[in-house]
Amino acid sequence: MLAVQDILGRLGTLKQTRKPYEALWKEITEFVLPRRSFWDQDATPGQKAPQKIYDGTALDALQTLADGLQSGVVSAKLRWFRLTMQDKRQQSLPGVADWLEEVEDILYGELARSNFYEAISEFFLDAGSIGTAVMLVEDEIANRRILFSTRHVKECYVAESRTGTVDTLYREFYMTNRQAQQTWGKKLSQQRLELAKTQPFGRGRYVHACFPRAERDPGKVDQNNKAWASVYIDAEYNEDKIIEEGGFDAFPYLVWRWRKNSDEIYGRSPAADAIYDVLRLNQVAKTSLQAGQLAVEPPLNVPDAMKGQERIVPRGFNYYSKPDELIYPINLGQNYQVSKDQEKDIQDQIRAIFRSKIFLLMEQLQNGPHTATEIRERIGEKVAVLGAILDRLDSETLVPGLDRTYTICERNGLLPLPPESLGAGGRLHVEFMGLLRQAQKLYHQSMGIVSGMAFIGGMKEMFPESMDNVDADELMRIGMDTQGMPQKVIREVPQVTEIRRIRQQEAERQQQQAVALEQQKLLAGNAEQLNQPMAPGSMLAGIAKAQRPPGQ
Repeated sequence: MLAVQDILGRLGTLKQTRKPYEALWKEITEFVLPRRSFWDQDATPGQKAPQKIYDGTALDALQTLADGLQSGVVSAKLRWFRLTMQDKRQQSLPGVADWLEEVEDILYGELARSNFYEAISEFFLDAGSIGTAVMLVEDEIANRRILFSTRHVKECYVAESRTGTVDTLYREFYMTNRQAQQTWGKKLSQQRLELAKTQPFGRGRYVHACFPRAERDPGKVDQNNKAWASVYIDAEYNEDKIIEEGGFDAFPYLVWRWRKNSDEIYGRSPAADAIYDVLRLNQVAKTSLQAGQLAVEPPLNVPDAMKGQERIVPRGFNYYSKPDELIYPINLGQNYQVSKDQEKDIQDQIRAIFRSKIFLLMEQLQNGPHTATEIRERIGEKVAVLGAILDRLDSETLVPGLDRTYTICERNGLLPLPPESLGAGGRLHVEFMGLLRQAQKLYHQSMGIVSGMAFIGGMKEMFPESMDNVDADELMRIGMDTQGMPQKVIREVPQVTEIRRIRQQEAERQQQQAVALEQQKLLAGNAEQLNQPMAPGSMLAGIAKAQRPPGQ
């Protein structure tokens, strides 16, 4: 295990790596997200942000982006993910689909009990502004729930693995002396314990280092042999002593980079792309404000004779003796409308960078009417541009976040045992079903199904035997999946097979009954004919005459 000084030394190296990004981040937060603009670690919470903003377009666009992502990706009101088996053959095994849905319900319940949906809102704001968002996922044992906390990037320093995945995070943060004593008790240094008595609300600086453990025994399950080391130290009174050493089976931090250059560690954001437009708009808005103020309160020319006697107030009286002694405004020749037009152009450009139109589509459909197909295609086209962003969100945040939630629930004995049909088990796969993902599916898959059905219809008319190439069951399942049909209403393949077997048996039974009924009707009709007297000259009369003995 690393010594305290080694950990502080590595933290210093990570600080130097992050330093070139900080000037841009500070500028972004000052003009786009002012409540996150405090980058001093010991900044006083609650202090007022500096007033530098003259136009709120970027703030509104960022909030629209964050709210749109939350409602379109991880809405608390809708089922936004589902579990499937990675091996699709296992999906159709008896009991598997029901087991997966039961696990889903438990995960949804635990997320609802936690503060996930509150924390993810701040998470999206950080990603859209700073470009890098960090969330810590912990098992809050005392309250028997999962705790999600979005951390300000100012306290986080990250490093990547060989594959480009963030697997190391050093966090420098502050706690009051009282909080530190409540957290670690006598594990703290003697100096810190004394401060907890004399200055309980004074603050101290601490470091949490989380990194892959280089040396461990995988056969042991204790905290010191887990895959990731978790080390807390007092950065001020450490006496070369680690406060607490533990570990995690999986990396406990979720680090999402909105967009990342291949040679960089930290992310780039829409706000970073728009920052020059934001600064330009801010200056134009400031100028427009000054021009508007000059328009309603222009400077005035006042005759010398009236100096000290002028009254430039509503309903004021100014007396003069000469006709030319008038007070009149100075015409500065400014064009206020030109400034407003320029301002609107920049505002539209900023909203485009933040993809505001994707989340405000209904405002753009007011000049209808529009067909459902047209609306679906418009939504699909707009959502398609978010594909790369959503894929990175899935891989860096949602999949590892659900995996960590699943692990905590499993460790706490909340999950049901898998069905016996799975045997040795299998790998789970997460499919996302939020509104944005459904729009993508509808656009890409539904359009293929609709076009395919039109093609099949034409081929069927000309070549009826060509329908042998269509697997109707698979087409139905893909269509239901595309429409987001709940698993509960989709029967498993064995159930469908059994239903069809029973239906076939019933059809055969009914056919047999129909044949038997027809035979009974035929026999009944023949019996009635046999009971009738033979008509003279009929075939039956001829046969009967031939069989009678001679002389009769």
